[in-house]
Amino acid sequence: MSVSSTSFQTLDNHTANSDERTVSDRLARKRTLDRKAQQAARSRTRWNIENLQYQVSHLNNALINETSRLQALLEESKSETELVRAENQTLRSQLEDAIGNSQGVGVEDVEFAATGTLSWDDHIAEMAVEAPLPRSMSVSSTNLQPYEFIPWNTGPTCVSDRILQSYAATARMRVHATSDIFLKEQPDMTALLAQERSVNPSGVSNVVSDILLAYQEIDTLPKKAACLYVMYKFLNWLIFRTKLTHDQMPTWLRPVPLQLQMEHPAWIDRIPWPNARVYLINNPSITFDDFASYYSSSFHVSWPYDHSHVFISLSQNTIPTPEAALNNWFHTNEESHSIEAIAPENTILNPVFEQHLRQLKNWSVSNRFRRQFPELSDIIDRDSRLEPEEENNIANFGHASLH
Repeated sequence: MSVSSTSFQTLDNHTANSDERTVSDRLARKRTLDRKAQQAARSRTRWNIENLQYQVSHLNNALINETSRLQALLEESKSETELVRAENQTLRSQLEDAIGNSQGVGVEDVEFAATGTLSWDDHIAEMAVEAPLPRSMSVSSTNLQPYEFIPWNTGPTCVSDRILQSYAATARMRVHATSDIFLKEQPDMTALLAQERSVNPSGVSNVVSDILLAYQEIDTLPKKAACLYVMYKFLNWLIFRTKLTHDQMPTWLRPVPLQLQMEHPAWIDRIPWPNARVYLINNPSITFDDFASYYSSSFHVSWPYDHSHVFISLSQNTIPTPEAALNNWFHTNEESHSIEAIAPENTILNPVFEQHLRQLKNWSVSNRFRRQFPELSDIIDRDSRLEPEEENNIANFGHASLH
């Protein structure tokens, strides 16, 4: 073999080895690029999955919030519908009273004397309710007795105000129109019992109970009975404005000076705690909707006994004293005291429960209300600790400040 042939063979081997290394390098680079591409693809896939999971979570939360909002609107619409129905029933009853020619008796299951002018009086009453009461008619008249001074209210700010203010204005004019007046001291509790109604569908008890039954949040018998009692006593005083009707109100329900001196919505006057009413008048940014959405489901009237015991069923000749109520209440047998077992026509408010609810310490609010209105809740707690003498001082100070 010659030297030249050996050189060519060596060159061929070198070229072959170089080609093999080039192919290997290319394969290595390709595998590296493939790994990086796969890693990038996995990263993109992971990011897409996480992004989709976030979007799903966000949409789920939005759906839950929107569902809750719509549910709240639905419940609010139901309540407003019931209130409108109650208002229509009240107005219909007032119209029937105006058309009738029967001789009346009085305000509650007070049947008013109906004359040919009453439909015009009703119209005037509705016009009067739409406009705020002039200051001179509220507290400045020096000819009024202390118990005749009424709160200085704006026009209606909610459906219940419109119903009650219109009813009170109409009833007040009817009181002036007749001297033949009869007033029941206690509300008609059949208005709360299973569609039962008293003979007079436009009586105070039925008007108030229609409003209460429209609020599904007022869901226990003690709460319903207590609210009916308080609103009945307050409305009777607004209508008659006598010393008797004033004294029959719980002391803590009687207006404090600011209620007589500063214009405010009528619903505030029905709040049990006197200093809480002062707070609400001084903070008009708290509207009825803001307050009621928490208060209706959060206030409580403590009653450690069976709920049906807020009522008692008595014979017509029974005198409803607390002692008689206790004797009639606790039986030696295991008799059930369900609402169905109470005869509506003989049903009265249990005097024991009446004494119980007239003590402000037995009224309270729940944590849901406290979280929304912490400052107001502290005021409520302080009011609930007031002694009877302190409650009297608040009420008496209201009268003294007018002279």
